[in-house]
Amino acid sequence: MQQLATDIFRPTMHFTPPFGWMNDPNGLVYINGEYHLFYQYYPYGNKWGPMHWGHAVSSNLLNWEHLPPGLVPDETGMCFSGSAVIDWKNSSGLFNDAEQPGVMAFYTACIAPSNGTDGVQMQSLAYSRDGGFSWEKFEQNPILANPGLKDFRDPKVIWHDESQHWIMVITEGQEIGFYRSADLKSWEKSSTFGHEEGAHDTLPWECPDLFPIQLEGSYETYWVLIVGVQGGSFAGGSGTQYFIGQFDGESFVNHHEPETVLWLDYGRDYYAAQTWSDVADGSRVAIAWMSNWQYANEVPTRNWRSAMSAPRSMKLCKMDSGLRLLSEFPKEWGLETQTHPSSGTSLNQGQFLKLSDSYQAGVVNATFTLETGSELKIAPFGNESLVYIVCRSETGYLLTTKRVIADEGEENYQKTFASNVTLELPKNDELNLVALIDRCSSELLLQQGEFCVTDLSFDSYVSGYELTCIKGTVKLASLNFCAQSAVNPIIKAA
Repeated sequence: MQQLATDIFRPTMHFTPPFGWMNDPNGLVYINGEYHLFYQYYPYGNKWGPMHWGHAVSSNLLNWEHLPPGLVPDETGMCFSGSAVIDWKNSSGLFNDAEQPGVMAFYTACIAPSNGTDGVQMQSLAYSRDGGFSWEKFEQNPILANPGLKDFRDPKVIWHDESQHWIMVITEGQEIGFYRSADLKSWEKSSTFGHEEGAHDTLPWECPDLFPIQLEGSYETYWVLIVGVQGGSFAGGSGTQYFIGQFDGESFVNHHEPETVLWLDYGRDYYAAQTWSDVADGSRVAIAWMSNWQYANEVPTRNWRSAMSAPRSMKLCKMDSGLRLLSEFPKEWGLETQTHPSSGTSLNQGQFLKLSDSYQAGVVNATFTLETGSELKIAPFGNESLVYIVCRSETGYLLTTKRVIADEGEENYQKTFASNVTLELPKNDELNLVALIDRCSSELLLQQGEFCVTDLSFDSYVSGYELTCIKGTVKLASLNFCAQSAVNPIIKAA
């Protein structure tokens, strides 16, 4: 074992690859007390390349142990995004003599022609007999051939108890295809969804997820369909939307009007979200790629590129705006925040408060009350590289994100990274905020996690979390802060 090397941008509370390139989370499965995280990985360079499945495990979703790649490209193609599930009843017949339940991984195999034209995408299968640590590709791959589509990828497989079938959802251009199987090997199509629903742009949808979730405080169950949008997200570029509805084992029916768009995150850097399967208590924990395709290949981290978002536990609640997914940081973290001495006090125009002089990472939990017409500036890094301006008007709170170029990056980074994004929040007397600040990122969970905002920021100078009253009066109804020491994953020898 050896400690993973760090640099000024490598986060301490977010997962990063040891080196090389990373994007979408894949194959999220919980087994034998550990969360397995696979991810799109190119270990031989810091930009997107022939895709592997990187691999890491954790017992608490915070300390990650790096393992050798789970899937690697070969003559059957590159290993694009997908999912994993435990075959508890041996539906596949592949684990007759296995000492523990088998794990099945579903991924898109893509063979890219040497002439540079688009590769053919098809769904393939790999399986593990040792709890997800070593994998064997199925000899009869592909299990689902391409039906003639340019974009046919990212299979998510779940068990549907009511129909006693396995379900696979796949992106098919601007739609999601639904497939059924009894044995995880032979699949037939049942329906499609999405042609005129939600947010679209010129690029295909990606990375779907499908799961049931119980409405808080009731016995009602709804189904959630998560879909990635490569361009045209709320903040620009790639983002993640979701639909709430019902699923009968064959087709998904949207609970909202077709033009309604619900975003899992309103920031620039939350894409390809996936949830872990087979979590013991049935909870839904999601993680996403913390970047944006507009500039992901050019950010100034050099030896490695991209981090995952913090994991988020999700629940379905009935809010003033309707049915919504709410997010919170996972209970497995066991974070303990302390009440700040300024809790319960007020800031008047021109006054500011610094919560910490320096930190590896920190979590702020606060509730503010702003007089109408007041403005609060939140500077997560204690400088101007990323700031949030909160204004209160007669209709509610407005949150404006202001991000600037704080370090040298390559061309697309310089052109597209800086942006101002404004988010309008429903009318409420108080503004509730939980913020996770790490070396190169800020994640805000606002109004009990109904509105999430994730943004990268690259600046070598971090001086601490600052709050400044720009105008009027801001009451700090409650203010708690937790500074974390460095949490660095370790590399396990192959």
